[in-house]
Amino acid sequence: MIVLIVVLLAGFFVYVKMNNQMPEGLGVTDGQLKPCSSAPNCVSTQADQTDDVHYADPVVYSGGRQDMQLRIEAYMLRQGAKLVDNSLGYAHFEVESDIVGYIDDIEFYLPESDSVVHIRSSSRIGYSDFGVNRDRVRQIQNLLVD
Repeated sequence: MIVLIVVLLAGFFVYVKMNNQMPEGLGVTDGQLKPCSSAPNCVSTQADQTDDVHYADPVVYSGGRQDMQLRIEAYMLRQGAKLVDNSLGYAHFEVESDIVGYIDDIEFYLPESDSVVHIRSSSRIGYSDFGVNRDRVRQIQNLLVD
């Protein structure tokens, strides 16, 4: 029985490791972050406002775009996130769960023409995230509200 449990656990961790690859299509395309799939493990400020599962309010800010981005990046790094990609107006982070090693992708888009921060936070694997991405976006929104 113990051998079976060990084999199942090892298989689970191998599955997670193999399927935790970065998804294609991340980044900004024509002013849009990648849309969320139908799974409830993604939250985006660019989802349809009537989509209660995926939509979150964008953050309106005052001040400079670069200053806001630096504030976001500093916060995410303090939270233990790994910076994957950034340029002025865009930042992509990975956050890995402590026990299982699930990876979530968190993207920030600050359009040049608007004083708003768009956020997308999504799990790479699994169906439900038990509200982790929504909680993360809510914490970031609270941090950034002027």
